[in-house]
Parts: sequence; C-alpha cells; structure tokens
Amino acid sequence: MTAIQLEDIVFPAIISILAAYQLGNFARAVGKQRAKHKIKPPATTGEPSFERALRAQQNTVEFMPMFLSALWVDALFFNPVISFVIGLVYLYARHQYFASYVEDAEKRMPPFKLCVKMLQILLVQSCLGITQCLLLKYAGFNLKETVFSVLPFKPPV
Repeated sequence: MTAIQLEDIVFPAIISILAAYQLGNFARAVGKQRAKHKIKPPATTGEPSFERALRAQQNTVEFMPMFLSALWVDALFFNPVISFVIGLVYLYARHQYFASYVEDAEKRMPPFKLCVKMLQILLVQSCLGITQCLLLKYAGFNLKETVFSVLPFKPPV
C-alpha cells in the first residue's frame, strides 16, 4: 500500500469545497425568498416559490453526506480524477435541479435523475476499488490486472 500524498486528494478536496459553496448559495437563495415574501423564521410554509426553494435546499442537504462519502471513497480507492469529473457533473446537475425546482416542481426530475446516476457511478466505483484493495491485500489477487488482461485494449491505469 502506498502513502497518500496531498496531491492525490486535491481533486476530491476541490469538489468538496465547491459543494459547500453551492450549498451556501442555495441557503442564501432560500433566505432571499424568505425576505422577498416576508416569511419569518422558523416558518417553512408560505409562497410556493419559497417552499420549492426550501425543499430543493433541504434535498441537497439530505444528499450531501451520501455524495461526499461516495466521492471520497471513490477518489481514494478507485481514481481521483474520474471522481472529480463525476463530482463536477453531480454539482452541475444539482445546480440545475435547484433552479428547476424553484421555477416549477415538475421540471426538477431530469436533473435529479442525473444526480442519482452520478451517485450510483461513484458508489459502484467505490465498491470496485474497495474490492480490488481487499483482494490484493488478503488474497494476492489483482482484480484490475485480471480484468485488463482480457480486454482487447489497454485502458489507462
């Protein structure tokens, strides 16, 4: 096993900071809706656009632990560059989800489905990376090498 260097984890760190920034922007948007429609905390009901913004922000908060966990495990055990790209797509889809939901709740599903797809990819890759690590350590079996040996091309490692 090799030691992890800071340069190895810079990509998931960038995505994590961008995700935190995005979440802050969503909270700010909810606050603006609150002020615009004079909805005083702790009220969570009122103008429909406020309720949609609040729900979109809360959904993002609910998914954040799952996203960050999958992102970091994928980056550490599978590939940090691939997890970075998937993380960017996830954050873009999350932005589209928020904007669509605030506009019209019916428009939220396509970007939501893209978010879920990106999470699924991160989770599958995480499981593959963990499996590779365990098989190599405890069985001396290199799953990646075996899979790559049967492919008609040599993918980048």
